[in-house]
Amino acid sequence: MSTIDSSYSLKQRMFARTVLLLFAVFIMLNIGAWHYAKQAANYSYDRLLKSASLSMLEGVHVAGKNTDIDIPYAAFEMMQLTNEDKVFYRVQGPSGGFITGYKGLPLPKRLEGQATTKFYDTTYLSEKIRVVLQRKRLSEADVSGWVSVALGQTLRARYEMRNDIFYRSFFTLLGTMLLVLAVLWWAINRALEPLSLISKNLLSQNSLSGAPLEKTAIEEVAPLVNGINEYQSRLMANLDAMKVFIADASHQIRTVQSATQAQLDIASQSKDINELPAHLDRIREEHRRLTRLTNQLLAHAMVVHRGDTQTVARVNLEALVKQLLTEIVRDNVHRRIEFSYDCPDPIPIIAGDGISLKEALRNVFENAIYYGPEENQIDIRLRQTELFIDVIVDDSGPGIPNQFRHQVMQRFQRLATNKEGSGLGLAIVSSVVAAHRGTLFLEDSPAGGLRVRIRLNVGESL
Repeated sequence: MSTIDSSYSLKQRMFARTVLLLFAVFIMLNIGAWHYAKQAANYSYDRLLKSASLSMLEGVHVAGKNTDIDIPYAAFEMMQLTNEDKVFYRVQGPSGGFITGYKGLPLPKRLEGQATTKFYDTTYLSEKIRVVLQRKRLSEADVSGWVSVALGQTLRARYEMRNDIFYRSFFTLLGTMLLVLAVLWWAINRALEPLSLISKNLLSQNSLSGAPLEKTAIEEVAPLVNGINEYQSRLMANLDAMKVFIADASHQIRTVQSATQAQLDIASQSKDINELPAHLDRIREEHRRLTRLTNQLLAHAMVVHRGDTQTVARVNLEALVKQLLTEIVRDNVHRRIEFSYDCPDPIPIIAGDGISLKEALRNVFENAIYYGPEENQIDIRLRQTELFIDVIVDDSGPGIPNQFRHQVMQRFQRLATNKEGSGLGLAIVSSVVAAHRGTLFLEDSPAGGLRVRIRLNVGESL
């Protein structure tokens, strides 16, 4: 999961990004509205120009050998619908001769084929105008050819109509967008309301109540509620396990402390000085038990913590076993214990927690020493297959019956033997192996004692 440098509001981020999207849509719609308004204004006034020019063209007639025109008043009445605009016209005869109107009104350079109508834009007397050119063919005895009427109009009315259509569309779209944004803000608040309810529900609960959150029918929120409930369930299970561990640890420590205190009281009340060495030996033994128990408790807490934090590094298992074996042999050189080590093949580097693995192997070695006979044989072997790496430790001690092998891997569980232990050694080994997704086997040793086999997956990490 990625980390974030600064906090942000999910509500504001959703709203801001939606506003950007709506703004882009708003711009695109307004561009379309502008083009539509322009085309609508041109279409309307082009029809007006065309109707007026046709009326003028109908007034063209032949008088003898001359062409003349009677300009109908209806044509100018149509043009009077736009009071602010100026109108210009030019009428030409069959030979291109000027008949009437504005002689300087520009005409198109060419009119293709038999076309009778042409619209074009030009400038006349410093005014931008829209012109329609209409023509018809005269086929009289004395006069024949094309007669044309060019009728132009300035663009003010067109601009007014275009702007009127555009602004109406603009404010309609703007009002619609503002309404959509208001509805969107309300919808986002309603959509995120379940998150606020979950937060309030969590804050109102007792930190140790463990009550699950109520199920929700919202499909997108249901995984969050289920995840919180699952996390809370695991947390409460860990708290319960911690309570049991603390209670057991307190009981174990108090038991050893009470025994030590009792020996001290007996030694202080003894009047026979010859009994003092025996009392001191018993006190020393109780102190060793307390030291071993304390070390085991600290080791267990350490491996559990490192398993939870999943500390991963490259581990040379072969070098780790050799280093630990050297330390164990050095510490037990005064005892009649034979150690052997066998690793025929190179062991690959694995991903794991070297400290936890070393602590687990140390407990396996120390158990083999502590619970074994005075003359003990401890064999350590490393074996690799295609999928697994096995660490095998054999001793010649009394072993563990099959029906008790699962029990001894639980915390503070000991067999009824003449050896006093903490009941944490194999529990530590089991926790470390489980954290590395491996398997712990307790089997019969060919030497007559117990075989502890730790199987780790090749290439597996925490």
